[in-house]
Amino acid sequence: MPTRRDLPVALAALGLAGTPACRTLASPGAGSVNRLVVPFPPGGATDIFARLVADRLSVSTASRIAVDNRPGGGTVIGSLAVARSRPEEGVLGVVVSAHTINAALRHDLPYDTLTEFSHITQLARAHIVIVAGAAFEATTLAEVVALSHRRDGGLSVATPGIGTVMHMTLELLARDSGARLVHVPYSGAAPAVGDVAAGRVDLMIDPWVSARAGVDAGRLKVIAATGAAPVPGAAWIPRAAETWPGLSTYSMVGLVGPAGMGALAVGALAAATRTVLLDPAIAPTLTGMGLEPVASSPAEFRSFVEAEVARWRDVAASRGIRLL
Repeated sequence: MPTRRDLPVALAALGLAGTPACRTLASPGAGSVNRLVVPFPPGGATDIFARLVADRLSVSTASRIAVDNRPGGGTVIGSLAVARSRPEEGVLGVVVSAHTINAALRHDLPYDTLTEFSHITQLARAHIVIVAGAAFEATTLAEVVALSHRRDGGLSVATPGIGTVMHMTLELLARDSGARLVHVPYSGAAPAVGDVAAGRVDLMIDPWVSARAGVDAGRLKVIAATGAAPVPGAAWIPRAAETWPGLSTYSMVGLVGPAGMGALAVGALAAATRTVLLDPAIAPTLTGMGLEPVASSPAEFRSFVEAEVARWRDVAASRGIRLL
């Protein structure tokens, strides 16, 4: 149950500590400038989305939220900056699916994903699809699995890299369907699209927003989406769960703070962020970025993170995957 002593932390975290109405309730020296750590360089999709959220929260809370880009280490550098901060400093962080996957695959993490963060809300999710070149002989996921057993060596599958949610989706699909899939990691989507479209690589697993241009141009065809829910604006795409119930993955974006934030601070941030994400005025922008708002409660987000860590640990163990 939130108490009155949580209020100064909540105000500082929301950037309200310096406003006239709240100054007397805030702790001495509490600043009104917050920092939102983004674990990627400026200009990428996650950075753009984070800046949109920061700008909207800055307006709604009459504060200034500065974006702090801390790329590197598979998002570990940015996450470490959040974990090592103190609640009263007002440092928050954006996390992606690597937040849960790193906990499953890496044994050198300088923090504990489940104990050193306050999990505030899942901001959004992006739908993932399995695509192939237009001339690829299989058209359904069942046909892909069957073809993988007929082909010597199985089927090659491109992803944006080892340890990404796309890679782990590949491993989950191979485990649950029995498909013979060979991972081909790339460092970017563009070269992967070219190789898949030309038939040099059989399949690709990628966010729908990234793969859509190739599909619209007729260079790629969609085999299935990996989420259990229909793809917004593309409900015609078959879903993997229709063939293998329970197989469901998305690329997620979430908001965290350091451990020790009061319940009032976490709840207030989740509520303020929910208002931003569900504002109809920004819905077209989110859709254009391939993002579907989630705006979960802190308890829901915490449960989601715990479940994802457990799931990816299970997949990693069954498939013999380990990063370090």
